[in-house]
Amino acid sequence: MAETQEVAGYVSPYPYVQRLQDRMDEILDRQIPNSGRFCGFCYARLARDTERCPYCGTETSDFPTVDRVPREALIIYREKKRTEERWVYGGAMLGLLFAAGVFVALVVYGTDLVGNRSIALGIAFLALIGGGYLLAQLFGPLICGQVGYLRGSRKRDELWGRFLEERGREEAG
Repeated sequence: MAETQEVAGYVSPYPYVQRLQDRMDEILDRQIPNSGRFCGFCYARLARDTERCPYCGTETSDFPTVDRVPREALIIYREKKRTEERWVYGGAMLGLLFAAGVFVALVVYGTDLVGNRSIALGIAFLALIGGGYLLAQLFGPLICGQVGYLRGSRKRDELWGRFLEERGREEAG
């Protein structure tokens, strides 16, 4: 089994799932096909001669390989990705709204502060364009992206745990 690794302050109880996220995102984005030889336990793509999964450590004799990643497993990975995206995009919009508020304040009150309407409008547009970009980057990926990553990872791991329980019940019953 792979050792537990902390990423952005979060330690996954399923480190192989964390390591597989990028591979599953490629399948979800249709960058690579969902066909081939996959580990029967964690659904990592395996080479033809691989007898032990490099991600979860499961022997192919214990869990036979499968031809494709099941839809249910891909949905779990998609949930993490969607949660992260919502937080990043929401944070970026917050940054843009803040910059727009500064822009409106400078348009309304800037002439009183600077004394010249043209200079006030120039400063307002610089605040809107430059500040909008910087604040969208700050609030989007840097601040809210971290929150989204943590929430998405926890959600994915919770769903994966339920998936393993259900799969275990089906195999036992």
